[in-house]
Amino acid sequence: MHTLLHKKAHSLSGKLIFAIGGMMMLVGFLCAFTFIRQFPSVPLRKVLLYGAPFVVIMSFILCLILYYFVTKPLAYLVEGMKRLSSGDMEYRINLEGSDEIGMLARSFNTMSDELKEYKEKMENWTKTLEEEVQKKTAEIYKAHENLINTEKLASLGRMAAGVAHEINSPLTGIVTFAHLMLKRTPTDNTRDIEDINVIIDQAERCSRIIRGLLGFSRKTSSEKSMTNLNTLLENTLAMVRHQSRFYNILFDLRLDNSLPAVNIDPNQIQQVFLNLLINAADAMEKKGKITLATRPVENGVSRFVEVEITDSGPGIPENIRSKIFEPFFTTKPVGKGTGLGLAVSYGIIKKHEGTIFIKDSPGNGASFCIRLPVAKPED
Repeated sequence: MHTLLHKKAHSLSGKLIFAIGGMMMLVGFLCAFTFIRQFPSVPLRKVLLYGAPFVVIMSFILCLILYYFVTKPLAYLVEGMKRLSSGDMEYRINLEGSDEIGMLARSFNTMSDELKEYKEKMENWTKTLEEEVQKKTAEIYKAHENLINTEKLASLGRMAAGVAHEINSPLTGIVTFAHLMLKRTPTDNTRDIEDINVIIDQAERCSRIIRGLLGFSRKTSSEKSMTNLNTLLENTLAMVRHQSRFYNILFDLRLDNSLPAVNIDPNQIQQVFLNLLINAADAMEKKGKITLATRPVENGVSRFVEVEITDSGPGIPENIRSKIFEPFFTTKPVGKGTGLGLAVSYGIIKKHEGTIFIKDSPGNGASFCIRLPVAKPED
């Protein structure tokens, strides 16, 4: 180690050692010359015999003093600067003393501590900056997706507004003439009366869907009222239980009786429930189990009513979850679905200042959650 340090300070120490050796030789020759002049009777051999070792010993002692008090501390300082320049902030120089070398060592250690602290601050700042950039990037990506969905929903609204009149006109004619046929049908012809009533119900349902589509795309007023979602769910189930696609489906109701009422348009929210139930039945290929649960939810100072509809089907793949509420997006075969059901449902829930989202359900199946705000007393 000493050899290495000596080599690192070789330039300065070598010059000093040569300078001391030369001075000592010069002083030795002068002393010997003066001694011989003063004492000519003393033989030159004896003067050199005693004088040369004295000069060598004094030179060696002076070199040792120079090495331990100058060369070695300087070597430590050189080693510290090299370690510091290579990125080693932990290296410290352990030199005590109040002289200039000690002051240099303490200054070096202070500088190392400050550089280490600055490096840690920079690393923390860089890490924080990277996290903030990732967060902002995710927010921008989400905002971009929302913007795309908004544009698609706007296109859906424009399309719905354009075709609503053309669809409503024949629907009005169907309902009108169905009522006329119902009046002309004998009361004992129960089969035809039932068929005509089905025609009227389905035509009116189509009309309600068109109105809901228009209400989804325009800021139209809703016929809101204080409604119990448990009752609305039960009424919706009563509508679908006897349809052929639900014959082999078991319904599991887990309704919370303490559910507070919400201020909603019952027809629009019922349309959302119908869309989700139909999608669940199609996903299970018309056999399986559908679980309907309601519960109150609190999020800070806000209170919500949550409706969860879970089926026992194959579930929704992760790669299409972000597209599930987009207009015209559907996983059903061509001709089996329009891709509007969930988009319309999304718009209706948003219009009611609520949220609809896909929830991870244990095992297989898809689980849709709807959260609607509880009406405040002033509302």
